[in-house]
Amino acid sequence: MSNVQTVDPVRPAQITGKKKFLFVVIGLAFSILLLLCLGEVTLRVFALFSKSYRSSPFRRYDPVLGIAEIPNKKVTHERGCFEGQISINRWAMRDRERVLEKSPGEFRIALLGDSLVEGPQVKADEVMNIRMEKLLQQKGYKNVEVMNFGVEGIGTTQEYLIYREQVRQFHPDLVILAFVANDVMNNSSTLQPKCYGIHTWYCPYYNLGPDGSLVLQPVQTRYFNGLRSYLEEHSLLTYYVERSWARFVNYTPYTWDGIYLAWQVYSDRPTPEWDRAWLVTEKVIARLKNDVEQDGAKLVIMAPPQLYETDLDWSSWFPKQEGKIPATFNPQVYNDRLSEIASRNHFALDFLAPYFQNYRDLHHLKTPYFSLPCDHHYSPLGHEVAAEAMVQKLEEGKWLPPVAGSQ
Repeated sequence: MSNVQTVDPVRPAQITGKKKFLFVVIGLAFSILLLLCLGEVTLRVFALFSKSYRSSPFRRYDPVLGIAEIPNKKVTHERGCFEGQISINRWAMRDRERVLEKSPGEFRIALLGDSLVEGPQVKADEVMNIRMEKLLQQKGYKNVEVMNFGVEGIGTTQEYLIYREQVRQFHPDLVILAFVANDVMNNSSTLQPKCYGIHTWYCPYYNLGPDGSLVLQPVQTRYFNGLRSYLEEHSLLTYYVERSWARFVNYTPYTWDGIYLAWQVYSDRPTPEWDRAWLVTEKVIARLKNDVEQDGAKLVIMAPPQLYETDLDWSSWFPKQEGKIPATFNPQVYNDRLSEIASRNHFALDFLAPYFQNYRDLHHLKTPYFSLPCDHHYSPLGHEVAAEAMVQKLEEGKWLPPVAGSQ
């Protein structure tokens, strides 16, 4: 009888628990990456056919300023009722191309401000600084530049730092600070985070030291900044995710008498926190004035009108939008306090509201007056009227050089 040799069947290698977990993680990561790539491609395809997805990033995180324009960017900025055409020059300004060197006899005006000055909602030739240049040329000021250093969402602290980091290298003869009510909130390291809630806002602040002096709180360091900056500058998906987060997910429990906390700048009973914000604002403007004058230039503060000053129906729409008008809501308080600061520190200050009101009445304007129908920012008309008002104030204050050909 022959011996039959049996062979054990080949058994598959056993996969350990650690390997199974690793395979699952790799599979999930690959799936997420695939979905992200699909989302990015889908948005870029939609952008070819739909106006709703044509916006793209043109600002970025800045370790000194918190937020800054992306140099040499040309994008469409579209939301609802407007389509802004953005062109950022090599100096990170929402402006036409500029050169550092001043030509003989040239007079330069630097315009500082937030989104009101930046004007991302309108086309390049509709922004107030360009309108000012054209108007000045028509009036005979042949060699005047008006340079736009506006950035959305910034306050006086960032505007002061922009002057130090960017503006002064152009050697302006006149610096115009367009001051708006939310600048006071922007200048507070405690109020701004409360107003913006869980949405992270990178921003430098000045706080008050024990002796009342200004102490700089630098911009927060951002983890994985290289990767995040690349995605923010080049990825439409990242851009829209961040926009959606800020618009729909962001939440803050802080309010003023049940309405948006930033409106408290108009309260005739300010809290100590708001008093500190105003004091910081005053000290920062004083620093800006000192630096500008040491550089041989002049600082002028222009206060664009608040909505209640140009909108005849504000007391009707405000409670519908916010839910109520608080008992201590007194809009005139803001103008009074700004005037007191200017008087105390010898700041040159002008309010533009009278010009806007006269224009509104003369042309029988109706709502939304100088704003966009879906947004409180200026329409092209708003930028044009702001330019006219500023030029008029500059002429009245004798802050411009002589008209060409005059004695």
